[in-house]
Amino acid sequence: MTQLGCIAILILCGCSTALAISCGKIENGWVKPFSFFQRRKRTFECNTGYIAENDNNRIECTASGWSPVPRCIPIQCGRIANGKIVDQVEQKTTFQCNHGYKSESGINETTCTSEGWSPVPKCIVQGCPHPPDIDLAEIVSKEKAEYWEGDAVRYRCYPGYTLAGPESITCSEEKWTPPPKCLAPCIITRQQLETKKLLLSNSRRRTVLIQSDQAIQLFCNDSDLKIPNHIKCVDGHVDLPTCVSGTKGKCGHPPKIENGDITSLSLNEYAFGSSVEYRCQHYYIIEGERNSYCHNGNWTKAPVCLAPCTVTQEALRPYNIDFKWASHQKLYVPHGEFVEFKCRSSFSPNSSNIYRVQCNFGQISYPQCT
Repeated sequence: MTQLGCIAILILCGCSTALAISCGKIENGWVKPFSFFQRRKRTFECNTGYIAENDNNRIECTASGWSPVPRCIPIQCGRIANGKIVDQVEQKTTFQCNHGYKSESGINETTCTSEGWSPVPKCIVQGCPHPPDIDLAEIVSKEKAEYWEGDAVRYRCYPGYTLAGPESITCSEEKWTPPPKCLAPCIITRQQLETKKLLLSNSRRRTVLIQSDQAIQLFCNDSDLKIPNHIKCVDGHVDLPTCVSGTKGKCGHPPKIENGDITSLSLNEYAFGSSVEYRCQHYYIIEGERNSYCHNGNWTKAPVCLAPCTVTQEALRPYNIDFKWASHQKLYVPHGEFVEFKCRSSFSPNSSNIYRVQCNFGQISYPQCT
């Protein structure tokens, strides 16, 4: 490069530097380093706690000063009510709502501008749908139009029915805690007692009502052997004992049941009057008397294990539905229990369908969303 060229470059740089100096410093900000080719056009940044008044942070040093005039103003965003900031990258802010609150927009990102937050982050109280209806029960607490995080609802069963589970449920993270059930009582009629040759404790026969989970002792006529001694009411179901007579007749292995087994080791031979107790595999519901008795060389009727319903995400997909209350890949629903569904995103419910369905003997009828 010639001496004349070097002189020209020095003059140009000197002029550029002189112009930049003549424009002055930026209050609460600073000018980024420049290259030779930038000449008068520069970029500026604001100090921590300040933000550029305009979105464009490119300026030019002219004979009249900076153009446009760079201004760094204090950030006016402030704290997020019922929430907290978890991350900041330049002006982009990620926030998280406190427990029991959720972002009103469903978005947890915002930007701090000279006018404040954009969009304005709002953490609102999480709410729940109307409390679930429970068969044979009524809500005894004051009902509300809207239910929020922490609200509780108390149930009471109809007279004669027994409450199983918590008396109250609570709104937590936009859903209710598991509700209770109302268990039905058992009614033993006079005719049933006569047919089975059974007597009450006062040696009489009359129709009686037994609360669920309660037991009653019955007796036989003519001092016959009673099997079993006590009976228990289980949600409206009771197995009356059998009166047998005789002292002979041993039994071999007890009968096998599908999806279940006896609770003790099996013997080769059982004496008259002996009994074995059955239990079902997990999720299977036992139906019938749990015990089978050896009577004159034969076992009394064994119980049956009712299969649950197996519900998978794959099975739900053709119906455009999903589980309502939980995120499962697979769910086992015992016989007689209910499961609730909801439509997948972008699908609508069909008015002819019921979205709370019952498992019956391992089978379930899925609702359809369109």
